[in-house]
Amino acid sequence: MNEKKPISLLIIIFTLALFCSYHIYYHFVNIANDNLVRNYYDKSEVVNNSQTSVKKLNTENEKEEYLGILTIPKINLKTGFYDINSKNNNVNRNVTLLKDSIMPGDDGSIVYLAAHSGSGPLAYFKDLDKLTDNDNIMVNYHNHNYNYIISSIYEMPKNGEIIVNRNINENTLVLTTCSKNENMQLIILAKMINAT
Repeated sequence: MNEKKPISLLIIIFTLALFCSYHIYYHFVNIANDNLVRNYYDKSEVVNNSQTSVKKLNTENEKEEYLGILTIPKINLKTGFYDINSKNNNVNRNVTLLKDSIMPGDDGSIVYLAAHSGSGPLAYFKDLDKLTDNDNIMVNYHNHNYNYIISSIYEMPKNGEIIVNRNINENTLVLTTCSKNENMQLIILAKMINAT
């Protein structure tokens, strides 16, 4: 009987250590995300006192910077996304820019962003199902703020394709993630209302 106490105690200590390690690791992942968001905004500078701004070039020792920042105030989400060709543009690491995207600033732009839902710190889109029509979403891209308003929320079968019915003259943002309904994906369609 006495031999079981040390084994039980070891199992409890090991379980607590794993639990703490998991949360500490993802705490630092969140800090790194916050730093990358801050760096995104800090690395721009005004050129010739005009509204034109440029990004400072990375040196080899710097970490790769975000291409843009996605902000959804209602669900307290503020995170970046990487260039389409980046190794960090991966749904298993970050919010992911999909290949068919036409970036803001171009007429008829359509930006597709995908991320995991569910649980855990990499489930950036876990609260997308809390959004409703007319909620605001912002994208900062090349130091311009693009403001969107949700115009449609729907689900479709999860088969690797997203069907979007939109006015091609409107600039659009599409967010997608797995739905809580099995084998379905959630689609959030938002239209741009202004850019600054």
